Amino acid sequence: MSKVIPHSILALLCVLIFCCKKETSLEGHLPPDPIDTSGQDTTDIPDDTLNLDTTATFSMHTSTDGSCTNFLVQGNYVSGATLDESHTVTLEVQVDYPGQWEVTTETVNGVFFANGGIFTEKGLQTITLYATGVPGETGYTIVPVVVGNSACGFAVNITDP
Repeated sequence: MSKVIPHSILALLCVLIFCCKKETSLEGHLPPDPIDTSGQDTTDIPDDTLNLDTTATFSMHTSTDGSCTNFLVQGNYVSGATLDESHTVTLEVQVDYPGQWEVTTETVNGVFFANGGIFTEKGLQTITLYATGVPGETGYTIVPVVVGNSACGFAVNITDP
């Protein structure tokens, strides 16, 4: 009987160790609160011309063929390899009204992009979206981005391992 208890405890510990492994999330990199890129806090600017606590109004900056203009994809996208913070895309957007923003793409070929922040001024701005997921088939994958009534797409080259 005395040998059964230590063996039972050892078996229980093994079950707990192997059953309790860390869960890997494939969700996006959206921060819980938008990042204030202005260096100021997110309260009203003293002259009340800009309220950073509101939602921004902006649209994707697109070319006539529907592709995103001046996009830049960073990182090596390898089929079957998990993506990290080095995998990004920068995109141009036209900001009509400053404030908080969030952008999340659909998952295409195992990959999606997301981020959020704060625009502090109107005009042409650049945003960075972070990739998440595990790329699937090799070749060029077009990732559509939809913001309000505007949309564009950018190409990601997925290579063999």
